[in-house]
Amino acid sequence: MAKRRRNEIILTPEQQIEADYQKAVRRMEGAEKMLQPEDKLSMYREAMRMFAQLDDYKDSKECKKECKNNLPQARAEYREAVYQSGMQLIEHAKSAVDYEAAIAEFRQLKREYKDIPQQIEKCERLKEKELKNERARSICHKLLTLAVVAAVIAFIFYLRTPQAYYQEGKLLMSLGDYERANTVFAKSKDYKDTKDHVLECSYQRAISYAKEGDYQKAVRLLYDKVGNYKDAGRKKTWYERQVLAEAQIGDTVIFGMAKWIVAERMQDQLLLIKKSPIEAQTVYQESGKPFSWAASQLRAWLNNEFYRSCFSKSEQKMLQKKSVQTNANSVYGTNGGYGTNDAVFLLDETQAEQYRELLLVQDNQKDWWLRTPGKAQDSAAFVSPEGTVMHYGYTADSKEIGVRPAVWVSIQEQGDNRVKFE
Repeated sequence: MAKRRRNEIILTPEQQIEADYQKAVRRMEGAEKMLQPEDKLSMYREAMRMFAQLDDYKDSKECKKECKNNLPQARAEYREAVYQSGMQLIEHAKSAVDYEAAIAEFRQLKREYKDIPQQIEKCERLKEKELKNERARSICHKLLTLAVVAAVIAFIFYLRTPQAYYQEGKLLMSLGDYERANTVFAKSKDYKDTKDHVLECSYQRAISYAKEGDYQKAVRLLYDKVGNYKDAGRKKTWYERQVLAEAQIGDTVIFGMAKWIVAERMQDQLLLIKKSPIEAQTVYQESGKPFSWAASQLRAWLNNEFYRSCFSKSEQKMLQKKSVQTNANSVYGTNGGYGTNDAVFLLDETQAEQYRELLLVQDNQKDWWLRTPGKAQDSAAFVSPEGTVMHYGYTADSKEIGVRPAVWVSIQEQGDNRVKFE
């Protein structure tokens, strides 16, 4: 029987090889249903590779041989289809454009097939002859010819239309090949409900990564592609917890709607610092007022608007409110004010020095605020792009300096945040 660990299904080696076998069989059976000849070849090759990895399991060798035997026929069908398409174009040609379309069809084959070189030469001669004739035709005749050409081309290239790609994408989804389905749907553009299918494919791919134990890929996919689709937010929170449980000091992790650097670990809690500075939607503090982290507008914005927009409700439950004490400026002695309890906070000058090497990343090319006061009563200390703490500070009403929020996150599991796999 399969073993269950933390709501994740772990297959035994026997179950895993059977699952791989069934997946290979689906590839082999699905090959015949492919609309595009090149996709049929690809499916057979993939099935062959999968059966080869299974070695002597059940009839894997026979299935591999069957796929291999089908490849020549698939190639032959593709070449013959191209050849017959070109011949049909020649047979029904009414203009130079038709002959050019036939030449384009013949040139699709990488190798010589039948009498294609002679047919191309013939088309070239007929195209030149037709070009001379077209110059003498009336405007009405030309319009009629263009209409016929459009109809022929539309028929020939139907398999390359959004409708055809859409149908193939749905077939691949039914086979569980969500990654390839995503690629095919991209060619169908906005046809019908393509966007919904793309979301579903990305959602299923993330679940597959998680089942394989690659939670980092699962989180990245949900972060980049899925958004609030279905219960993606709840799953993302659970996967994030698994990534954080394995994270090391200095690692970059995705949590909420941002990327963070792991700066410290204390048992089941991690200190995360925003990887690159962001622009706050408020000044640190209005001009003319004595500076205080506790009473600042920036602190209120971080623990309200930023807190709600960056973290889902389930992620908010993982954040830990901490007692934050702001000491006096170590150089100028400016009073740091009274302590606070914050879920989101800024580093002080001591922490900025402590984590200096961790926080020097390539995309950090901006000054960022600290919660330590500067030399003047209305100023705050900050860190330069090179990682140097500027103790003298800058006036707190400046909009030129960014912020790097910091949070403490608990990775201890909570029952209401667990994800069950169907």
